[in-house]
Amino acid sequence: MAGDSREFRGIWFPANVWLDKRLTAIEKIILLEVDSLDGENGCYASNEYLADFCQCGASTVSRAISKLRELGYIEVKSFDGRTRILQSCLAKSARQTPQIGKADSSNRQERILDKSTSRDDKNILSEKPKSQAADERVKEVIDYLNAVTGSRYSTRNKQVCGYINARLRDGFSVGDFRQVIDVKSSQWLNTDMAKYLRPSTLFAPSHFVEYLNEVPSNPLGGYNLDAYELEEWAPSE
Repeated sequence: MAGDSREFRGIWFPANVWLDKRLTAIEKIILLEVDSLDGENGCYASNEYLADFCQCGASTVSRAISKLRELGYIEVKSFDGRTRILQSCLAKSARQTPQIGKADSSNRQERILDKSTSRDDKNILSEKPKSQAADERVKEVIDYLNAVTGSRYSTRNKQVCGYINARLRDGFSVGDFRQVIDVKSSQWLNTDMAKYLRPSTLFAPSHFVEYLNEVPSNPLGGYNLDAYELEEWAPSE
């Protein structure tokens, strides 16, 4: 994006964002950049683009996207396995000058589209988490999956961790993983489909968003892992 000429006059911070002490300065900037890129078809900006624009690490962007989604500031409009489209949830009524904070999305989206796709899962399945926070989120997802389905997946299984890390990098949160696990468990647990309650199916890029938007056929009401005494499981072979 070096030398990119913006076709708008600036960004206006809504008061609710500026005063929200739950957000760091960089998270506010990321939110406003996503909002400014959110045109008719949404925001195509990848974590790599946002990291370059905000001069921070991609892992910082990933955590920020997850946090902004959990707080209801943005949502994932769609995800086809390669391209993620974000959508700003900032209240339109908060804008005192309509469209002043919006870029000309039709032109800018074209310029960043080449950076907007997630890396193929096959290229990152063997990668290790880049931070302790990422490692903790992966463990939380695996523990929840094991508790709900009775499986014995291990945090030492690189392929399992790879699927989870891939979706975390796409901006999904631990809560999203819990939702997918709850939805599919309510449909498949104790049926012939139970064998598909596995990371390669649940967390695959071609399935994850579809499952996330389904409604449980028999709502489980969620699980509280604090109520479980989880044993230390041996790593999967």
